Amino acid sequence: MPLKTFHAPAWLIRGLAFALAIGGVARAEVPYEVTFTPTGDDRLDGAIEEASQLSALSDRAPDSDAALRSRAADDRDRFNAVARAYGYYDDAVDVAIDSKSSPVKITVTIVPGPQYLLSSVTVVGIDGKMLPPSVPSITTAQLGLDLGKPAYSAPVATANARIERIFRAHGYPFASVKSRKVTIDHGTHTMTVVYMLEPGPTASFGPTSFKGLDTVHEAYVARHLGWVEGDLYNVDKVEKTRDQLVASNLFSTVAIDTEKGPDPDVVPMQVDMTERLPRSVAIGGSYASTEGISANASWEHRNLFGEAEDLKFGLLVGQEDSAITADFRKPDIFGVGWDLVSNITINKEDAIAYTSDGELFSTGFEYKGFHQIVIGVGLSLGHATITDYELHQRYTLIGVPVYAKRDNTDDLLNPTIGDREGIAITPYTDPGKSSLTFISGRINGSYYQRLDDSDRYVVAVLGAIGATVGVGLDELPKDKRFYAGGGGSVRGYGFQRAGPIDSNDTPIGGLSSAEASLEFRYKLTETIGIVPFVDAGNVYDTAFPDLGERLFLGAGIGARYYTGLGPLRVDIAAPLHRRSGDRPVEIYVSLGQAF
Repeated sequence: MPLKTFHAPAWLIRGLAFALAIGGVARAEVPYEVTFTPTGDDRLDGAIEEASQLSALSDRAPDSDAALRSRAADDRDRFNAVARAYGYYDDAVDVAIDSKSSPVKITVTIVPGPQYLLSSVTVVGIDGKMLPPSVPSITTAQLGLDLGKPAYSAPVATANARIERIFRAHGYPFASVKSRKVTIDHGTHTMTVVYMLEPGPTASFGPTSFKGLDTVHEAYVARHLGWVEGDLYNVDKVEKTRDQLVASNLFSTVAIDTEKGPDPDVVPMQVDMTERLPRSVAIGGSYASTEGISANASWEHRNLFGEAEDLKFGLLVGQEDSAITADFRKPDIFGVGWDLVSNITINKEDAIAYTSDGELFSTGFEYKGFHQIVIGVGLSLGHATITDYELHQRYTLIGVPVYAKRDNTDDLLNPTIGDREGIAITPYTDPGKSSLTFISGRINGSYYQRLDDSDRYVVAVLGAIGATVGVGLDELPKDKRFYAGGGGSVRGYGFQRAGPIDSNDTPIGGLSSAEASLEFRYKLTETIGIVPFVDAGNVYDTAFPDLGERLFLGAGIGARYYTGLGPLRVDIAAPLHRRSGDRPVEIYVSLGQAF
């Protein structure tokens, strides 16, 4: 069949050409630059820029002038909302667009007006009902609100949950804020807030059921419940139980549900858990320009017999230190909070000051008390052979370590707020040498403070003092002396070299020590940070530090790459009191902050 030729009419051709021309114009991108005029309130300025889609999408130019103006119009609503969130209810927003410029110039100007203040906060029963007298009067401080201060909207909204929690801590498991009335007075530039609460009935803890247990025994979880059936309901006990179960490292998730039962005076409890795999393998490593490379690996079983018994084997291989370790922990040995802890270590240390081959066995008890305090006491038996260029010494030491420690920080490897303290005192004696009886102790503390609401700026401070009494420096084994210098001490100096050096350029060590560090941790991005730091320290031939003597100072700067496991640390430091044997700079690489 012959093909027929189709001739498009002229009007159709002209219509298609016109449509293509219009489409071409519509698809033309409109690049622009946006500038924000400061309002005088830095927090408001930051929030405005963060909320702006003009700013967030500036690298994605709209495809028409109309689309750009639509984007700007949407931002006006966002800016108004942000201003009100910061207590500015008379704000005026102007988004000026200069379409003649190339790229288009956009200037955002916000005149916030007066900042409104929070003048009154009231909690009342719903429908005018009286609140129960069994709950103490609620203060604005408990709600995170400050009368007479700027009327920020976020704390006002957050106070809902705080009010409910206060009542749930006093026996009202289903207390609920049903509504919130916010009144803005434009004449006095103030805000008043009224919360309408339905407390519900009081109730006691009922029977507890468990879900999700497989290898962990139910008896272990039951022992760690923070409540007793029949006690008045208290949400603090519920949250403490959840935190303790999560801290056991046995569970990946823990959810505790408070259910309404047939009896309104009793609330059945359900603990829903997801068990973690009980076994894990870990590997790690570090590098320091004077200590060289070290690698470590471990195998751990966190639930050996179903009651959270923890067995861990470790291996450390380094250019200066090698060790095989075995650790065992049996929880609740005398009751909840009392743990049996044991350790066996076989190590070889090839340090600058000495070479040591030794074995150590220790066992004892730990008790986890209130406010994150852990106390412990034990018995240790250690044997070692110490050698250096002129010494060969053997000892067998029996020790009774006593210690207490507290960790109130938010993260083990990357603390940004809180503090840590520790004290350890160990009396030692060598049964074969009556002269070798002494007491060694160390006190340390560190403090971490954010400089804003995030973890972008953090100041970290550390201090530590060590002391030894009952023995002279010549009699004290070299591996029991105090040393300073290296990646975990005074950076900038070689390992053990921030202290006296003998004629063979070998660290002498001391009976006592003093160390301090100051860091400023600044995050450039969510994953990259820099850390300028200053360290100081020394060791002394006296039983207690002579702080009148000179401290060895090291200073430097570090880079941090923040990962899900913790920050990868690279520090470069220089000694400020450099001697002939000290290198001009030292480099340290490891996982986790320096302290």
